[in-house]
Amino acid sequence: MAQVLNRIQNYLLGTSLQQKLILLILPLSIIPLSILGTFSYYKSSQVVQKQVCQTILESLSQVNYSLNYFVKDIEQLTMYIYSNREIQDVLSKDGGRSLVEKHQDEKRINDILDTFLGFKSWNIAIYLLGSNGDRYFTGKLLPNQYDDYNVNWGLFRKMRLAGGNIIWDTHYSMKKLEDFGIVLSSGRLLKKIETSQPLGYMVVDIMEDALADKYNKAQLQPGGQMLLLDRNGYVISSSPSKHIVGTKLNEPYLENVLAGNKGFFELDSKNAPATMVIYDTSEITGFKMVSVVPVAVLTKESSSIRNLTYFIVIMLGVVSCWLAYVLSVTITHPLRKLRSLMHLVENGNMEVSFRSRYRDEVGQLGISFNKMVQRIKQLIDEVYTKQLMVQEAEIKAIQAQFNPHFLYNALDSINWMARIHKINDISQTVVSLGELLRFSIRKGQPFIQVQEDMQQIRNYLVIQKMRYGEKLEAELIIVQDIEALYTLKLLIQPLVENAITHGLELKPGKGHLRIHGSRVGERVRLEVSDDGVGIPPETVELLLHGKFESSDEHNTGIGLHNLKRRLELYFHSNYRFDIESKALQGTRVIIEIPVMRTAGEDRHV
Repeated sequence: MAQVLNRIQNYLLGTSLQQKLILLILPLSIIPLSILGTFSYYKSSQVVQKQVCQTILESLSQVNYSLNYFVKDIEQLTMYIYSNREIQDVLSKDGGRSLVEKHQDEKRINDILDTFLGFKSWNIAIYLLGSNGDRYFTGKLLPNQYDDYNVNWGLFRKMRLAGGNIIWDTHYSMKKLEDFGIVLSSGRLLKKIETSQPLGYMVVDIMEDALADKYNKAQLQPGGQMLLLDRNGYVISSSPSKHIVGTKLNEPYLENVLAGNKGFFELDSKNAPATMVIYDTSEITGFKMVSVVPVAVLTKESSSIRNLTYFIVIMLGVVSCWLAYVLSVTITHPLRKLRSLMHLVENGNMEVSFRSRYRDEVGQLGISFNKMVQRIKQLIDEVYTKQLMVQEAEIKAIQAQFNPHFLYNALDSINWMARIHKINDISQTVVSLGELLRFSIRKGQPFIQVQEDMQQIRNYLVIQKMRYGEKLEAELIIVQDIEALYTLKLLIQPLVENAITHGLELKPGKGHLRIHGSRVGERVRLEVSDDGVGIPPETVELLLHGKFESSDEHNTGIGLHNLKRRLELYFHSNYRFDIESKALQGTRVIIEIPVMRTAGEDRHV
C-alpha cells in the first residue's frame, strides 16, 4: 500500500505543471466557491437585517428627539402660564366678586390662552382651576373631574406634592374603541409668585393624535407596529393599530425593553413568526419608542442577494473550469508564489526566499530571485551605514559650532566691568544685548506671552537708542488685556528693525517710532508705525505678494517675506498682514492674529 501511494505521489509530482493544475484547481476552486457563496448569502442577510434595524433605530431616535422638543414646549408653555401676571392676578381675586368682573376676567384669560396656543399647531387642551372657584379652559367643555376635583386624586395629588414643578401623568383605560382622546396630561400647582400661596392647578391634556403625528413620518415597515410607552410599560400611543392605547403592553419583550436604554433584538416564538424589536428611550421623559417588525420583512431584500449569489457561484464554477485549462498552459502555481514574494519585497520585506524542489524554469527563476534579494539587501545595508556615518558627522559638526552661551557669559563680564567703571550706557546696552541673546538661544515653544515678547522689543530699542541717540524716539503702548495672551516669538522684531533701518535712518532729523498692541474682538492687533521716508506704492504691492526683489543686498525684503511665511505656516489664512505707506510721511504695518490664551491654542486654524 505504501509503495502504491509513493508511485502515485511520484507520478503526480513528476507530471507536467499543466496536468497538476488541471487535477488540483478544479476541486480547489469549485468547492470553496460553493462554501463561500452559501456563507456570503447568510452573512449578507445578517448584515442587511442589522443595517435595517440600525436605520429604524436612528429613525426612532429622531422621533424621540422630536418628542423631547414637544415636551419642552409643553413645559415652557406651562411656565409661561404659571408666571403670567394677569393670570396670577385673576386667580388671586375673591371668588364672590361680581358676575361682570368674572366675565371680564374670563375674556382676559381666554385671550391669553388663545395667544399661547396660537404659537404652534398642537392638539392639546389647557385648564386653569383656581382655588377661588374660577375655571378657565381652551376646549368646548370642562370635564367633571376638573370641575369638582379631589386634591388627593392621582393627577392633583402629584401636582400638590411637586410644589409647583411640572408633572406628567399617563391616562390608563381598560378598553377604547374609536375615540382615544386624552393619553397624556401635564400639570403644575399654581402659586402666588410673591407669597407662594396656592392659587389652584393648571392641567394640559394631550390628545393621542398630537403624539402620533410625531412618529407617523418615521420609517414604518409593512406589517410592523410603532408604540410609545411610558416608564411602566403602558401604551401612550401606537400606530397603525390603536386598540391597546391606554393599556399596559402585554408582550413577552416588554421586560427587555423596560430594562434597556436603546437597541434591538430578535424575538423567536414557536407560535408566531420571528420579529425584531427595536427601541429607543428618551433621556428627558423616559418614554420609549418601540418598533416591532417581522424578520421576514427585514430580510425580504436578501432574496435578490441569494439569487445573485447562486448565479455568481455557477458562473465562477464555469469560469474556474476554463481557467484551470488556461492557467495550466500559461501560469503555474510556483509563479504565483514567486509573484507574492516579489510583492512582499516591494513592500520592504527583505526576509523572503523562494524554495523549489525542482530545477525547472521556475526553479531557476527562483534561484535568480533569491540572489537578487540578497544583493538588494546588501546595498540597503551599505546605504544605511553611510547614512549613519553622515548623521554622526553632522552631529559632530554641530557640537563643534561656537557655543552661544560663551557669548552670553562674555557679555555678562563686560557688564560688570562697565558697572565697576560706572559706565552706565555700556552696562545698559550690554544687559539688553545679553537679554536678547538669552532669548534667542532659548528653546521650547514658538509661542510666548505678549508681555515677554514686548520685553525683548524694549531691549532691542535700548540698543538702537544707544546707537541713534536723540535721532530716534520710540513709543511702546500695549493694552494690558493682551499682555497675558500668546503670540509668535519675535513676531514684530523684523518690523521694528525695518522701520528704524529703512524708514527712520534715511530721514533727516528726528524720527518717531510707535508700537501699539490691542485686542479687536477675537483677534490681537499689533501695529508698528513710523514717520520715516515711506515705501513706494509699487514696492508695497510686491511686498504684500512676496514678489519683491531688491538690487541692494542690504534691502532684500527677506525679513518681511519670512514674517509672512511664519504667519501662513502657523495660522494659514486666519491672520491679517497689511502695509500702509506714503512717501516722505511714514509707514504703518498691521498684523492681526487669533486670540491665544495658551501656547499654540489656535495653531493651524
